[in-house]
Amino acid sequence: MVMKSLLLFCCTTALLYSPTVVHSMSEEHRLEQRQKHGYAQWPPTVVPNTPGWNRIMNRRFEQISRIRNRDDKWNAWVAIMTSALIATNYTENGWGLTRAPDHITRRLQLRLNRTLLEEGIIDPSGKYTYKEHYIPVIGGEEHARPLMITNAHDNREILNEMTPFFEWWSGIDLKPSIAYGIRAYRNDSNLLMHIDKPTSHVISGIYHVGRSEDAEPWPIVIEDFHGNTNQVYLTPGDILFYESSKCNHGRPQTFYGGYYASLFMHYAPASPDFDGKALLHERDLAVPPHWHVDFPPQEGLDEFEMVGTSFKEPKCKNLLCSLDETSEQSKNTVNWYGPAPKGMIVTNGWDPETMEPPKEWVERGYDGGKKRDGNADGIDSDNSSDEEEDEL
Repeated sequence: MVMKSLLLFCCTTALLYSPTVVHSMSEEHRLEQRQKHGYAQWPPTVVPNTPGWNRIMNRRFEQISRIRNRDDKWNAWVAIMTSALIATNYTENGWGLTRAPDHITRRLQLRLNRTLLEEGIIDPSGKYTYKEHYIPVIGGEEHARPLMITNAHDNREILNEMTPFFEWWSGIDLKPSIAYGIRAYRNDSNLLMHIDKPTSHVISGIYHVGRSEDAEPWPIVIEDFHGNTNQVYLTPGDILFYESSKCNHGRPQTFYGGYYASLFMHYAPASPDFDGKALLHERDLAVPPHWHVDFPPQEGLDEFEMVGTSFKEPKCKNLLCSLDETSEQSKNTVNWYGPAPKGMIVTNGWDPETMEPPKEWVERGYDGGKKRDGNADGIDSDNSSDEEEDEL
């Protein structure tokens, strides 16, 4: 009924405002191409077409329709079209959790700890450390800007070495895009909900390296394809796999503590059929013809605000209604606690506290994900030596 009302409102008001240009394409040409590319249906069939994903996306369609600022509204529609429709999903749930190889964790922790010891966390200087410039998705004042403790050569080696891990989870051949960090978030910062670049940040991972002793728990939040909001509390050495151009993710709660450090790893499908530039064109075409219409307020619908290309729900606790226990949206929120088990992929269906699969799965011969398309044999978590670490 809500969607029918939305469509009726579109039809009666769309002629009141008709933008002539959307970025480099005229609106007239965009609508013509939109029809040719098969986007005439509204609301669209979301991908994947699950009840939970439909629930999340249809609510967002309604929220975005009520944004007043034209630029923010366009950016919001582009982002939601990427997530809801244009980007392909490669996994059943959109996220998974596993344990990283010990020798790579030690290698990254050595880099982090040397930097903290030699240069300090407050006033960084030196060849491989700098304070990250301001970007809207990361909240906080100047003193809370994250530190980047980086080494491009080392990051590329780790990205290449870890490729089999990410292929194991995603079930597809991958080509490495970029690894950046180690990023050390600092006191009073947060990370708003967002999606990543659909051209290069498709299959991704957050590799938690370490945190200060005074760091309060700070979960990574990710929405999955079945309508759940997952709060994952990582421990050092955990890797969160996620489809980062598809699933909204962030750390909208404010971080309290000295630092919280992770490496961010991104891959793209290796298939010649994957065309990232075409995805950018398609997402613009998929934006509905009524995108510019200002819909009236709807009772019970939470306010939605764009911050650059990220978003927040400003009237809800933690800037996300699914993290506000007083909100109806929080009923589908699940908390997960590391450390993750080695050689297995934790995801929907597992026990979020014990990190164990359901007993009935095990009785039916479930192996924890070891045999999903690809395997973890590409990396031996215990094949390192102290000499490797000393070379850093």
